[in-house]
Amino acid sequence: MAKPNFHDRSWQDIDWETWGSQFSIVDRASSVGELQNGIATRYMEVQDLLSQLPPHAGRAQSLVAQWRQEVTSYGRTVVFSESTRVLRRLDDLHGQVTAQLHAARQAAKAARKARQRALLAGAPAPARAGAAATHRASDLDTDDFEGMRHSAATARQRSDDVNPGQQTAAMRWATVQAAMARECDGCIPDTAKPVTARQFRAAVDAAGDAPVEQFQPARDNALVRIVVSGRTQFWTTGLPNLENLGIARFSIYRRDGNTRRFDYVAGIRRPEDTAAQREAVERGSG
Repeated sequence: MAKPNFHDRSWQDIDWETWGSQFSIVDRASSVGELQNGIATRYMEVQDLLSQLPPHAGRAQSLVAQWRQEVTSYGRTVVFSESTRVLRRLDDLHGQVTAQLHAARQAAKAARKARQRALLAGAPAPARAGAAATHRASDLDTDDFEGMRHSAATARQRSDDVNPGQQTAAMRWATVQAAMARECDGCIPDTAKPVTARQFRAAVDAAGDAPVEQFQPARDNALVRIVVSGRTQFWTTGLPNLENLGIARFSIYRRDGNTRRFDYVAGIRRPEDTAAQREAVERGSG
């Protein structure tokens, strides 16, 4: 898969103090390196979210196809003058795809509960949309997300789902945190590696020779690592490239126990977190 690259001459010898304010994004980039890393990281995150979307139908299928085509189009050389637009657009796509994925998961849960209620009542389970669904036996359903085993077209059947356009920043941040928690829960034990980088250990308050290990999430993602220090889990991006990128160029979040809540530790805040905080401040002052 092609990825964004920054080999254009427009990135050379940039006077960031002069031009950075015009092309950077507040809370997202304070240097050329952070701007480039932000674009590359967001690109990979959106691609990963798109890979998790189940098959769609109707207009939703066309929308997802457009998302895939647009995101793929950014796997090219990005010039400095378009960097802000590209990063903002990738941020927007991240929010939209996350909301669609959440709606698909909610629809899967609703359909599963309806089948379970029908079985308990002694009635046949309600038919699922499309004949292709007939191969799924109800005894194979679990409380986990069914992923590719259902059509996201069923998302339109839920009247209680919040329209993505009506979601608050806090709701979008909660959805992202839920995905982060799933990655923490699904990390692969066999991928454990020690974390020795001093700046990272300092960021997570690892004392002395206390063991700190990193794990890969179950879903292949070259950017995300789950770090365990003592009994605390940390969700982070960029750890494999720490020596090259530096601690300030990626995100570190501390998980609150086994919940779906995460606290910012160091690096760049996730855009959904920043938006939720800004929303809370605006509501408090309103």
